[in-house]
Amino acid sequence: MTLQVLAKNARATLGCMEVEVYKSVDERGRICYDEIWETESVLCSMIASMHFNQLAALMELSSKPPDCQFRFIFKIQGLEFAGQIKGFTHH
Repeated sequence: MTLQVLAKNARATLGCMEVEVYKSVDERGRICYDEIWETESVLCSMIASMHFNQLAALMELSSKPPDCQFRFIFKIQGLEFAGQIKGFTHH
């Protein structure tokens, strides 16, 4: 339910193109949350926002380590990308 609220807020944000929340059919108990942002610049602004802080706090509550990816046309980056935007390194 919390992810649905975050999704609704993201959809109302300028530059958010799409948000999906769904259960994985391959892995029982796995919930997937995907956001698509218009540009890398808009994505970076979202990462610096309270929205991402709320999403990160929710990921920390997960019973299994979450898989967080930032996908670009030519590369995929993990959670360390958010750390770079926020000015810290994730170890």
